Amino acid sequence: MHKLALFLIALMFSGQLRADILVIVNAHNPVVTLEKKQVVDLFMGRVSAFPGGGAAQTLDLKTGTPLRADFYKRLTGKSEAQVDAYWATLVFAGRMSPPKQFADDREVIGEVTKNKMAIAYVARQSLPGGVKIVMELTQTAK
Repeated sequence: MHKLALFLIALMFSGQLRADILVIVNAHNPVVTLEKKQVVDLFMGRVSAFPGGGAAQTLDLKTGTPLRADFYKRLTGKSEAQVDAYWATLVFAGRMSPPKQFADDREVIGEVTKNKMAIAYVARQSLPGGVKIVMELTQTAK
């Protein structure tokens, strides 16, 4: 009975146990916060500048990375395959290139630290002084 109670408690909170995703920019970027729609527009290539006009360079994790799939599902409601198909259409039409991809959070954070135009996402973690959080994507409990 004790194991069943623990299992039910764990099941109730399972949606809350998933890590939050942090959207980050360079610490010297004048942007303080972004709304979800603004982040969608940046990562889906609808805009190429931060609010206020500064050029933005979106950074992504490699296709197949669990955090990447989770990020796009939370941000857009689309699967990773749908996002990749969307970008394939834009690339084929010659309209734009998808975000540059990196292997892991460490590489992404390193690039954001060096690049004042960069915007990226990482799993919740302790961040170095060269970056700042402009939005958090939290898992909604079901």
